[in-house]
Amino acid sequence: MNPNQKTNNIKIKTNMKKVSVKCPKCGANLEVEAAEVNVVMPVHCVPTSIAVEIPVPANKLNEAEAKIEALRNAGVNVANLFSIRGTDGSYEVGRLTDGQFAVVPDDDPIFAAIRASKTIPDRRLFRRWVMAQVFHMMTETDYKTGQPIGFTAALRRKGYKYQWEMVVEELRVQARLNVTDPENFAERNRWFNRGVVVQMATDYIKLVRNIVTKLRIRSCKGVPYVRLDGTNIFIKDLPTKVYEPLEKLLRSIRNTRQPAALYRATTNFYKAVKETCLFFDMEQSRAFKDAYKGAGAFFTLKNLILFHDCGFPKMSQKMSREYLYELASQKDLEGYKLFGILKDFLVVNGINIEAMRAEWRK
Repeated sequence: MNPNQKTNNIKIKTNMKKVSVKCPKCGANLEVEAAEVNVVMPVHCVPTSIAVEIPVPANKLNEAEAKIEALRNAGVNVANLFSIRGTDGSYEVGRLTDGQFAVVPDDDPIFAAIRASKTIPDRRLFRRWVMAQVFHMMTETDYKTGQPIGFTAALRRKGYKYQWEMVVEELRVQARLNVTDPENFAERNRWFNRGVVVQMATDYIKLVRNIVTKLRIRSCKGVPYVRLDGTNIFIKDLPTKVYEPLEKLLRSIRNTRQPAALYRATTNFYKAVKETCLFFDMEQSRAFKDAYKGAGAFFTLKNLILFHDCGFPKMSQKMSREYLYELASQKDLEGYKLFGILKDFLVVNGINIEAMRAEWRK
C-alpha cells in the first residue's frame, strides 16, 4: 500500500479470534483481532455502505446481530459472519471467506424466514431438535455406574406411555403438513405412518392378553374375575369389554386413508389404552422403536450435512444429501440400519457429540 495514500480506519464487530487478509482491490493488509476488526485501507477501497460502527449494548442486539444469533441457535456455523453498520445507520451481515469480504444478501431464504416469523421455521431447521435429542440419548449413562447405556436403553427409559404420546403428536403435525408442506410431510411419514401405528396397536392387544393370563383370578359370589390395572372385570366379560373394543379401534386405524383420519383413529386407540391398561414398564413396540431410530438418524444426518460441513466419504454436500434421500427411499431399509449408518457417519466425520452438546448449551 502506498504510504502517501489517504486511509480510513474501520471497526467491524466479529466473533473470530484472529485473521490476516488483504483488500481484494488493492492488496492492503487487514488486521483482524479478537472481538473487533481494525481495518486500515485506502479510502477508494472502502465500500460506501461501511462506516465506523457504534457499539451496541450487550443486552440489545441490532438487526444483523439478531440474524446471526438466530442462525447460531439454529446450529448454523457463524464463525465467519459479523455485523457492519452502513452510513445510513442500517446494519448488515457481512461474511469473510478466504480473505474476501461480502455482504450477505437479505433475500437469503433463511433470513427471509427470520423476518417473516422472527424465528427459523421447523422445515428450515430440518428438525434440529431431533438431532439434539438423538445426541442426548446416545450419551445417556447408567444412574449408578455412569457408564453409557446405549440409545435403545435410553428410549426404553422413557416408558411405554411415551411411544403413544409421541406418535399421536407426530401424526397431528403430519395431518397439518399434508396440506401446508407436502415435502416435509413425506419425509416424516416415511418413518411414522399407518403401518407403524397398526403394528403398535396389534402389539398392545397382545400385551394386554398376555398380562391378563398372569393376573390372579379372584372370585365374587363364585364368579371369577381379574383386576386389570385397578379395574375389576369378570373373566367372561373380557372379550366384550376389553378385546373386542380394542380390535374394533385397530380396524379403524387400518381402514384410514388420510393423515387427518389416521390421527383421529390413533388418538381414539390411545384413549382406550389409558382406560384399559397402561404400565410404565410395558414393552415398547418394535415397530415404534425402529421408526424412532430411523427418523432420528435421517434428520440428524440431514442436519449434519446441511449445517455442519459433514458428508459421506468422497461426496460433496449435494451428493451426500442425494445419497441420504436414496437410502431413505428404499422401502426395505429398516430404521435401525440407518441408525447404524449414522454411527459410522459420526466416526468418519470426526463428530464429537459431547463437544457439540456443550457448544449448544453456551
